Amino acid sequence: MVVVPDGRVDYDKLLELLTETEENHLDFKAAVNIDLKADQLKLVKDILTMSSRPPGGYILIGVDDGGNPCMPTGTIPDRRRYDGAKLGDLVRPYIEGQIHVRSQIHDHENNEIVVIWAENTGLPVPFSKQGEYEDQNAKKVAVFRTGDILVREGAQNVPIRNAHWQDVLSAYTKQIRDEASDLAETVMREFIEQSRNHPPGAPAEIPLLIEMDDATFAAAVVALIEATNDVRLRQFLRTLRRHVNATSSVDDCANALDKWAIFCAQATFFERDDLTRNAIDALFAAYRELGSGDDATQKRLAVVIRIYAVGSLAVRVSVWETVRSLVLRPAEDATGNPDWVYASWIRHALVEASRAGLTKDDRGGFVISAARELLANDPMMRPDIGDDEIPPQDAVTNRDVLLNTLCQFDFAYCLIVAAEGTGRGGFYPSSAAFDENRVRPLVLKIVDEDPEVRRRLFRSSDDRRVSDALAFVYHHAIRQSATDPGNRWWSTPSAVTAFDSKHGPSEPRIFGSGDQM
Repeated sequence: MVVVPDGRVDYDKLLELLTETEENHLDFKAAVNIDLKADQLKLVKDILTMSSRPPGGYILIGVDDGGNPCMPTGTIPDRRRYDGAKLGDLVRPYIEGQIHVRSQIHDHENNEIVVIWAENTGLPVPFSKQGEYEDQNAKKVAVFRTGDILVREGAQNVPIRNAHWQDVLSAYTKQIRDEASDLAETVMREFIEQSRNHPPGAPAEIPLLIEMDDATFAAAVVALIEATNDVRLRQFLRTLRRHVNATSSVDDCANALDKWAIFCAQATFFERDDLTRNAIDALFAAYRELGSGDDATQKRLAVVIRIYAVGSLAVRVSVWETVRSLVLRPAEDATGNPDWVYASWIRHALVEASRAGLTKDDRGGFVISAARELLANDPMMRPDIGDDEIPPQDAVTNRDVLLNTLCQFDFAYCLIVAAEGTGRGGFYPSSAAFDENRVRPLVLKIVDEDPEVRRRLFRSSDDRRVSDALAFVYHHAIRQSATDPGNRWWSTPSAVTAFDSKHGPSEPRIFGSGDQM
């Protein structure tokens, strides 16, 4: 899957979607005249169809089939008619189920584009009423009929078939399984809470199992940390390779990786950085044995998404050693060529995912968006941020702390690899797909007169080397941004320029097209 169907409708999301092609979760429409009955019914059909596949999908109005904006600003006479609530009101007369729609209109390069998110509610919703209009010859034309259930298949809306049901029902069956396990998990959490009151010096006999739900698992990790039961915690890390290996299923691996991310998040939050480093070591050992093939590539991509999730927390709480530990993990090319080693497993995984068509290309913002969606949906991976601090998907701004710190981790990864990476495979700044101001807080800390952050991030580099890395990564980010819709990076910040004047070379630098200094 290329599109990250996370429900966001902000401008950054629009820019991300404009780099993609139509697929199960994305539909382009050059124009819709909502005053015409025919267009209105076709939009109703598209919205309901897009909501059939979990977790939902996007419709962009004002974009042609090639992904090019094509609706000049001012084309829509009344933007209020495209409000999510009003679009939902258009659909409801034709169904008996629920429909949840969010939308936002953005001005982009002298065009206006409507971003619509149609959310899946669990079960596919059939049309309960025929949708028809009269053509210019007064002939009735049916757009959809009573009982129709349509799903998105690639770039088309098609009647549901037997092959679609497993995917269409996946969210509903997960909901049923989750509800069935709630009671057992509640009892387990109560047991864990009581075990936290064990006598001083007595071991906390608390299980730590990958099969637990995320909230129970997090509670168990915290209880074991409070009891300083490091033996049980490290025993869990030794079991990680049973689930993250060449023969495990992709879903089993993803579940284990979620637990790994929760383990790291809770250990980091409770200032047990030694446990976090142990966890990173354990995952890297498993990563190196994933083998090759489509499943291995999906697992590697899942690993990197969790690395970004943990890395963003490390940025927020200023544990720079963890940021460095997450980054500097050299990985061999899939062919096993000893002459080609990626400086970081992050780059290795993203290149492999790009080759497999999982991210369209490794130069976009896919990994950052995927990590944000993961964090927004799992509070156990972000113990420092409450749900009330996560903005709604239609209200993501430049102050979005998740998106900002994910971009900052990405930029830190690029800087560390540029300054101290080994091997031939370098980096690529995924943060270039977002506004340059999102990484600025990190950069200002790096160039501050107090060298503490520099010393902790770049243990083997002097200020000259750090200055070179900053110039090199900004050069690549600005160049990449120039090829993306929206062009969000313009110049090196003045604070970086001042730092470079003090520590950089006296002669102008000349950078090549590669990703190594």
